[in-house]
Amino acid sequence: MAGRLGDILVEKGYLTETQLEDVLSARDGGRLGEKLLRQGYVDTEQLGEGLSEQFDVDYRRLTPQSVHPQVVQLVPESFARRELVVPLAAEGSQLTLAMESPDDIETLSEVELMTGYDIRPVVSLANDIQSAIDIGFDDRIVARQTVIDLQMAELREQTEDVPEEEIVSHQEDDAPVVRLVRAILTGAVNAGTSDIHLEPHTPEMRVRYRVDGELQQVMTIPGHIEDAMIARIKIMADMDTTESRRPQDGKLSLTEDGKRVGFRVSIVPTIDGEKVVMRLLEEGNSTFSMDTIGFSASDRGKVETMLDKPHGMIVVTGPTGSGKSTSMYAMLTSLNRIERNIVTVEDPVEFRLQGINQVQSNNDFGMGFANALKFIMRQDPDVIMVGEIRDHETATTAVQAALTGHLLISTLHTNDAVGAVTRMNDLGIDSFKIGGSLLGSIAQRLVRGICPECKVPHEPTTALIEKTFATSRLELNQTLYRGTGCDRCLGTGYAGRIPIHEVMAVTPKVAQAIEAGLPHTQLREVAIEDGMTELLDSGLLQALAGRTTLEEVYFKTSG
Repeated sequence: MAGRLGDILVEKGYLTETQLEDVLSARDGGRLGEKLLRQGYVDTEQLGEGLSEQFDVDYRRLTPQSVHPQVVQLVPESFARRELVVPLAAEGSQLTLAMESPDDIETLSEVELMTGYDIRPVVSLANDIQSAIDIGFDDRIVARQTVIDLQMAELREQTEDVPEEEIVSHQEDDAPVVRLVRAILTGAVNAGTSDIHLEPHTPEMRVRYRVDGELQQVMTIPGHIEDAMIARIKIMADMDTTESRRPQDGKLSLTEDGKRVGFRVSIVPTIDGEKVVMRLLEEGNSTFSMDTIGFSASDRGKVETMLDKPHGMIVVTGPTGSGKSTSMYAMLTSLNRIERNIVTVEDPVEFRLQGINQVQSNNDFGMGFANALKFIMRQDPDVIMVGEIRDHETATTAVQAALTGHLLISTLHTNDAVGAVTRMNDLGIDSFKIGGSLLGSIAQRLVRGICPECKVPHEPTTALIEKTFATSRLELNQTLYRGTGCDRCLGTGYAGRIPIHEVMAVTPKVAQAIEAGLPHTQLREVAIEDGMTELLDSGLLQALAGRTTLEEVYFKTSG
């Protein structure tokens, strides 16, 4: 070995002598590397580089993709947990073994005897090894991986010399392509995915899941069977299997662990083939509540005051995928009473709400948002929800509904809450009508939460701090955190998402400013003076509370 870990890290410039002495003098237990990570003095890559030099072996950062259950189980689970070792790859007569202590000759000899392989040790962090063991011995993951391995082997063997049209026509329930499609769908459900992307590329189709708003690749499919895959999905979604030149939309569902899950399917032709995107929709198991939306106490009070009004308009703004529909469904659920007639017009109807009359928008049958809203007005509604205000006609009808005794909730695509006024002006609505009909607007984003398993103190760059706090009314007076990346978060440092909001209540003062036609910047100042918390400040409060990172807040609110 080259020397002591602390000395190596100091020599590399990753650690100061003072920091090393501080950690060594502490009486808390644990290995030096663990304590250095806990204090935030080094990151995982720096520690791994130091360990690699100390033990004179390669450092291996473990991720779920580097764990193959069949390889992991070459050693017994009890032995792997006791000695903190995990097999990673078997090539020829050599087995790569991740170890916390790669200088443990006795353990190396024991693994050689157990497996019959020549052992090539690599050093990994204890937490990474523990997570890899958990994954490798998880029965569900093992079964799923085994199914996929068998399917891929069968597909290669069965389709090697079979014409493409014959592959597409064989769709029996026990066919490999059928089981592979189901494995991809159920895998997405278990991974907490929002969307599945099947993308045709040369030479292989790429399969990616969107988790916590970010796309992550999970596998590739051989190019010569991708048509069979897409044909199977078309059959399940009741689409035309003979049509490959036009876009198609459909819906399919399956039951996983007793839970029925729906998938909204979109297929679009590309130059390399048909691209499939499937949005997950939990059927009958989704609950929407104001308690789970994530409003601060102050913002929730403002929104509930708006909802108590008998008439007027509430708009929710934000980009696609920011949770606008979820917020509207939560508001509708809170309003749902036996004495109220609530009607929605949506494109599409993604979730069924008990006791609420939901209408599917359909331009082909004269039921676009504007026309549907006119028909709904004749249905004696108390509360109306319109999926999106996107044109002059819909905006005019919505404002008219709000001014004639109805409570109307809808969405607009704007960057902030104040932008709703500007957008409605752009759609041809007079300022005095906006001021008279608008109860308030809510801007929202979803920021990724820090993974609790790899959360460490973090000091952002001076430039980032200046950019985020320059216009804020908050001060950086607390420790900030980030995730270093681990198996649980697939190396991203993030797990889950947190909503942040900007709620502009149309008070008499704000209404007067709207009716006066004040420009966006001045109207924003009036709203802030009247109690609006800006979206950036809402995000910074989450960062200061240690729930998300400064980088994430800046990225999601800078637009």
